Amino acid sequence: EEGGEPTMTLSVVVLTRNEAENIERCLKSVQWADEIVVIDDESTDGTLKIAERLGARVIVHSWEGAGAQYAFGIAQARSDWVLILDADEEVTAELANAIRKVIADTSNPFAGYKVRRVNYVLGRWLRYGGWQEWVLRLFLRERVTSPPTLHPRFQVDGKVGVLPYPIRHYMAPDLWAWWERSFRLARIEAEAEFLHGERFNGLAVVGGFWKFLRRFLFKGGFLDGWAGFYACLHRFLYIAIKQARLLELQRGAPLATRQPESLSFK
Repeated sequence: EEGGEPTMTLSVVVLTRNEAENIERCLKSVQWADEIVVIDDESTDGTLKIAERLGARVIVHSWEGAGAQYAFGIAQARSDWVLILDADEEVTAELANAIRKVIADTSNPFAGYKVRRVNYVLGRWLRYGGWQEWVLRLFLRERVTSPPTLHPRFQVDGKVGVLPYPIRHYMAPDLWAWWERSFRLARIEAEAEFLHGERFNGLAVVGGFWKFLRRFLFKGGFLDGWAGFYACLHRFLYIAIKQARLLELQRGAPLATRQPESLSFK
């Protein structure tokens, strides 16, 4: 701005693969950003056309695992700040206003921010059971790294603040599609960990069942009705399926791939 410090800018980075059903809602929620970068893993369903129509800069880049894919996306961003969104998420108006204030404040002491993510399952927004999560999604581009891990684990060099406004995550409008995708990821995760020396652990299965009870009963998941039941059950089944795959591998089953962390699970 004239007579003052230069205004900082924001890039939104979204990873996609066949997200035509979700991408329009996602990108419409961040049209106010200086730049939208879509890193696409060779979609075939019209995702690219929708993203380009909504002003995104689209880069096709084969999947390398979530951590490496996000690192690539962040490297393509041209702004000072980066906001990470999944294609099945949208930014609320309250969060958008808070982010704009962060970007405008050049004396801001924070290098990153966690935001609240609320999850939509079986026709309702989950309010209990530990499903309102805090996720690190906003950071200065030059102060963040994304290690090449199966799940994204952003690391910020500096102080991390909190923006108490939600990202809406349409996690499971279709329960079976959600479970199928998640359980495929559980098997991929098991194979990646097997290559790093992990082995079957029966106590992990018992612990997973305890997590179900803790979320559903003690954290109030039952107050979300059947949506809460299935969401809490999902966490237990994810752990059980991952451990079952480790047991199969231990007993001689072949690996699906030499580098399971690079498999696409979108």
